[in-house]
Order: sequence, then structure tokens, then C-alpha cells
Amino acid sequence: MKIGLALSGGAARGLAHVGVIEVLERENIRIDMVAGASMGAIIGAAYAGGMSAAELRHHALDLSWPKLVRLFEFNPLRTSGFTGTRRVREKLKSIIGDRDFSELQKPFVCVATDIISGEEVVFKRGSVLDAVLASMALPLVFKVPRLGRRYLVDGGISDPLPVAPLKDLGADKIIAVNVLRGLGIIPTSSKSMDEIPKHAPNFVRVATQVIYIASAHLAEAGLKQADVAIEPDMTGIHLADFGMASDAIQRGETAAEASVPSIRKLLSSI
Repeated sequence: MKIGLALSGGAARGLAHVGVIEVLERENIRIDMVAGASMGAIIGAAYAGGMSAAELRHHALDLSWPKLVRLFEFNPLRTSGFTGTRRVREKLKSIIGDRDFSELQKPFVCVATDIISGEEVVFKRGSVLDAVLASMALPLVFKVPRLGRRYLVDGGISDPLPVAPLKDLGADKIIAVNVLRGLGIIPTSSKSMDEIPKHAPNFVRVATQVIYIASAHLAEAGLKQADVAIEPDMTGIHLADFGMASDAIQRGETAAEASVPSIRKLLSSI
């Protein structure tokens, strides 16, 4: 009986996946295969490649905005995104390496979206680095990468919580982690969650918010197919709040700890 772990997209919110993996390791809950979209694909690829929870935490806490800004390569507006992906690719390579799917320690699958046809594209062979880069390429922000005959963007647009691809990979029971619930544009410094921002959100935040609101609704379909659903309370942490990595990880850890009895029950039934 194979246990799969599905990790949703969610940008900075996705760092909560690290906390979930920490608890799974600590509780000796064996994960046989992994699936991810966007940030979930990055963390999932690293985990499937053999990276420990402690190493994942180290990389997550290193994602400060001053370092992230240096990865941007701003392009003229006539291109398909504000920034290229060359430096981002090098950063990803330093985290997950440059391996074939067959070289990973655990079976892994990630998803992207064909921006021309609108189809979900599932990656389970070939270059892991190429697949993950496509899965995290947020439209309008990143120049649309081309892979073969396809132009690919963020997997969260078509399948933000890839449970079905994980089942196709051979998982019998699935633990799904969703960080997209309750996604609102709320300043992290706000004392009241009812406070209305003084200024309208800028173009980039509006664009990303539209994408992730749609993704949050799509993620519900994945949750219904999972055997155990873990949904950390990410209130007050927005998509770009990489400076709150430690808090995000802690929230993932808290949610996972609360789900341990359900996971134990699932394993005992097997």
C-alpha cells in the first residue's frame, strides 16, 4: 500500500509544507510518493530528491525579499512577463539539483498549465528542473517558459492540489496539504482582519490575487479526493510574505500535529 503526499501551490504560504514534512518525519510516517504544484512542486521535488526537513527549513528561511529581488531580470513590456527565469532557474538548481525524475529517491509528479490550450500538463519523466520551473512560472510575473512544443505557466491555474496525478502515479492513500484557504488581501501588520487597505492593490497583486482565488476554489476538488486533508491556518500571511517563513512553517507544523491521529487511523486501517 503506497502513501502519497500532495502539496498545493501558494507562493510564500507554501512554506507551511516544510512544517508538515517535519512532523511526518518526526512521527515516522512513511511517504512513498509526492506531487506538487508551484511552491508545492519546489518543496516536493526537493523532498522526493532526498532532502531532509531540516534542510528544507534552511532553504525556506533563506528566501528573504532582498535575495529574491536579485533573481529578477526585468524585461521590456513586450515580453510575456516582467522578469526572465535564468537566475530563478539557477536558484532552483542549487536547491533541487538537475536530475531526471528517475533519479529521485521517491516517485514524484508535478503539474503545469499549457497557456495556449489551457490543458493541465503532468510531468513524471524528463528533467525535474525544467518541470518545476514550468510549474512555478506565475503568469505576467515570469516570462512564459517553452518546453518542447508547449508554452507553460503555473500549475496552480489548472490543478493547484494535484491529487489525481498522484493517484495515477500509483498512490493508494493520499495526504493532501492545502494552504490556499482564506486567501485575502490583508496587510500582515493589520490589527483587525476587517480593516480595509487605504490604497487599492497594485497591478501585480491584483493579477496574482485573481489567479490564486481561482486556484483556491479548484483546490477543493483535490481535497475531496484525499484521504486526509491538512489545511494550516494561514490567515494574515499573503502570497508574497516570504519574510514570514518561520511563521508559515510553524503553522504547517501545528496543522500536521493536529492531523496525526487521522493519519494514524488511516495507516491502521491499511
